[in-house]
Amino acid sequence: MQARDAFAFGDLESADKLLSELAEGPKRTRHQSQLDLAMVELARGDVSAAESRMRELRDHFDALPDTAPVNDAASLAADDRVRPFQLAGYEQVLLRSMLAICSLAGDATDAEAYCLQAQTRQAELNRQAEDADSPTPKQQLALAPYLQGTLREATHQNYDDAERAFRLVSSIQPEFAPAVDDIARANRGAHSAAGHGVLYVFAMVGHGPRLVETVAPTTTTSLQIASTLLRSIHNHEQGDDDEPVLPNVVSVKVPQVEIPPCDLAAIGVSFGGQLLGATQTITDIGQLAAEKVEAEMPWTIARAVARRVLKEASVVATAQSLGLSGNAAAAFEFAAINAWSATEKADTRCWGLLPREIQVLRAELPVGTQEIQLSPLAFTGQSFAPPQRHSVTIEDGRNHYLVVIAPEQILSVVPSTASTSP
Repeated sequence: MQARDAFAFGDLESADKLLSELAEGPKRTRHQSQLDLAMVELARGDVSAAESRMRELRDHFDALPDTAPVNDAASLAADDRVRPFQLAGYEQVLLRSMLAICSLAGDATDAEAYCLQAQTRQAELNRQAEDADSPTPKQQLALAPYLQGTLREATHQNYDDAERAFRLVSSIQPEFAPAVDDIARANRGAHSAAGHGVLYVFAMVGHGPRLVETVAPTTTTSLQIASTLLRSIHNHEQGDDDEPVLPNVVSVKVPQVEIPPCDLAAIGVSFGGQLLGATQTITDIGQLAAEKVEAEMPWTIARAVARRVLKEASVVATAQSLGLSGNAAAAFEFAAINAWSATEKADTRCWGLLPREIQVLRAELPVGTQEIQLSPLAFTGQSFAPPQRHSVTIEDGRNHYLVVIAPEQILSVVPSTASTSP
């Protein structure tokens, strides 16, 4: 939390130091710290380090076995924190999309390959979500197809590919109004006006979703799942005699999505004293996180209930092995079960330095070195801090990219070192 607070207020050096220590520390917090560290490296402008770290993390998470939502012996023995830290499905797609952004902020060599990886992973997750027993909702991300559309359009040849990509963006994120103009432009086969290039401003706006511990009541659905899980563990056949006896658990500790408040709504982009527009949301990470946690909540609660059953059985067996009976056994069991349950914590590990939203603005600018102004905009549309000025070199018929990290106002701006062109 100290590292995340330092990042939010622009103290990248402290955030880097704290996260570097955690990234080399206990295995339980190592990989989430490395994810956050990659975001700090990107904000500092060390694009190659951020891309390299994200690529290693992608390979690490890909190598982990799929974790069944209920039948997970490790979490039933202690709590969910002992499970290997795994990214949510949407975060797996987002990690590949972030790699594409890192590439575009660097030499752009692998940007399109990362986009294809993101869409391939998205398709795999869609197939998994169609499984009737899957607790994970089908969550679509528009960022990767949007990036691919911009790259295809920049070839000045593959406009059909670009149009298909932009139509996919519109179907996934219908609230993204610029997709209508993107589709029409690709259909006309016109990248930009003569003597102009295109500037894309990708803004990572607001504090991203974090997981905090809360208490949730048990539900009929979660108790049914817990019952099924316990039957599986004991390898019983279904039947009235085999129904496990569930404890009278009223509530359990679970993770809950929290999005820290922030006045920042978007980034205004101005040129020549005129407002070109404000960045608009292409991916709402906060909404994706909330949907995922809500969909998986019955399974999360079920694991907690099943844990209580197994722990009670273990305590009873211990009391019997000690020769306790009557009031002595009851007192021992009550104290041991409550002490054991008190040690349980919700699993609040997460990729905590993601933004609340990823937004984008496309603008055509005349060729040459141009100065633009970036202003933090409140939800009223008014700027609430002085603009930051940045120079961009625009080339005829080419794409240029600017990455803005803005958890509060504007933390940092990462200009691209390359442009995409035919």
